[in-house]
Amino acid sequence: MYGVVKVEDCELCGRKTNDVYILNIENVEMHACARCAKGKKVIRVEKEAKQKAKAIMPTRSNAKPEDEQLVEDYAKVIREAREQMKLPIKVLAELINEKENLILRVEEGRTLPSITLTKKLEKALKIKLTAAEEEPVKVATKKPESATVGDFFQK
Repeated sequence: MYGVVKVEDCELCGRKTNDVYILNIENVEMHACARCAKGKKVIRVEKEAKQKAKAIMPTRSNAKPEDEQLVEDYAKVIREAREQMKLPIKVLAELINEKENLILRVEEGRTLPSITLTKKLEKALKIKLTAAEEEPVKVATKKPESATVGDFFQK
């Protein structure tokens, strides 16, 4: 199995990056992405992470709508559901008409499933992989005909 690659946030712009540049800004070491490191004093570059990252960074072919997000431990949920149903990866792949290699990469957390694959897996394994963001519920209140003391004080 592949090693875990540490994805860091650029401390200057907040962008996630695998190629980390260690900068010296006003005598403070900061981790930055390539774009933010341009023109600054670079102490060192951690290129090792970049080489490994190409093979194991989760990728997604098509983005999910903003209101639905993949659960954080999607790989574990999928693997455990498949194992509980005693389905080999080959059978699951045939069942949902996908390649075994894709299912394996998703179960290992190396690839993020597309929207289509997510729906297929949810249906076949009878699991929930998406969590819709909850919007605040607006409560309708009946306004009194005239103002009361309670209208002026909020709890």
